[in-house]
Amino acid sequence: MYRNLVIPAVCACLSSVAACGSSGDGDVAALRGGEARFGTLNEAQARRMLETPPEEDGPFWMINLIKYREKADYADGRETELTGREADALYAPQEFLEAIGAVIEFVGDVDDTLISPDGVEWEQIAIVRYPSRAKFFELVRNEEFQARAIHKDAGVEKSLVIVSELEETQALPEPSVIPNPPTASDPPALVTHLLRYREVAMYPPGSDEPARSGRDAMALYEAAAAGVALEQGGAPVARFAIEGVYIGDGRVWDEFRINRFPSRAAFDVVAADPTRQAGEFHRIAALEDTYSTAGTSIINRFAGGGDGGSDGAVLEVTDNGTGTLCATDADCGALTANRCVGADGAGFCSVQGCSAGTCEGSYVCCRDCADFAADLLPFQGSACVPGALSAQLTDAPACTCD
Repeated sequence: MYRNLVIPAVCACLSSVAACGSSGDGDVAALRGGEARFGTLNEAQARRMLETPPEEDGPFWMINLIKYREKADYADGRETELTGREADALYAPQEFLEAIGAVIEFVGDVDDTLISPDGVEWEQIAIVRYPSRAKFFELVRNEEFQARAIHKDAGVEKSLVIVSELEETQALPEPSVIPNPPTASDPPALVTHLLRYREVAMYPPGSDEPARSGRDAMALYEAAAAGVALEQGGAPVARFAIEGVYIGDGRVWDEFRINRFPSRAAFDVVAADPTRQAGEFHRIAALEDTYSTAGTSIINRFAGGGDGGSDGAVLEVTDNGTGTLCATDADCGALTANRCVGADGAGFCSVQGCSAGTCEGSYVCCRDCADFAADLLPFQGSACVPGALSAQLTDAPACTCD
């Protein structure tokens, strides 16, 4: 759901590159020459990617943490009234991603940056799966694609772009009763952690804890938090081992995690639990650096992520059929909500041609959309949209919603 709406935000990793060749130091120099202002190219990581032997080159996951400019700032000095998000919306490289077989696997809006050592308030997190490093650079060389990078650079203030491998996660049992289930106003919460471990855990002076690695100390924290998290229905969505930072600020990272909770209320219960808080002692000792965020997912194709298209909203099915899952308009049949809003087989039935007050249940009518957004939206003209997700259309502002 809403895939085309959020596509512009998921490829900050690409807009830093203006050109590149086939391999070697000359290519790294070309990459450096096209560097965007929202981060610094890690030349060593770029070289590793460029020099990966074909027989060893396979899928990888590019993780993007994104902070937008309040107002777009074009490097060529052009005057504009666009916000950062609006400028980024002009980027929209969907067709280029599809051409190389890249898949957007996760997009999440950040409601709160829970931990930020440098005060950066992240606004969106996105993860793209690329079939190989060779395909990634094939895309980067595309001149039509390169021409759009100016909009990404104008719209994004800061980004961390991280190359990673997806790790296996253990499926956990679900509780028979969810104490704090999701509602339309409190949808499932996605909590992310970007982690850098200490080689040796650093406990406070005078502590009688034995010497252990940062990873081992983190495992002790997880043991303290696991019980209450399971009781609340919390579970891991995905974990990634980090190969290297492609664009960043000079820091290195080890791991990225996404955990899912049935609601923000469920997460808050876990956060306040005394046993978990006592275990925080080990977490602090374990980590050299970390960012943590809480928010809602718009696209989530990882195991445990709901319907494979979006778990960012609780889809109420109304009397007229709005909210019924669909892949095409035909799936909506004779329902009043006879249009499938979404993309790639992950949509829901909705009324197109709605007006203020005509949508049923928890849905609102989004209409009168700005020209810059019209080609990016997963509907034409207007549609009934879950109220919990309508903010992404009004914050831009892209549309008027009830």
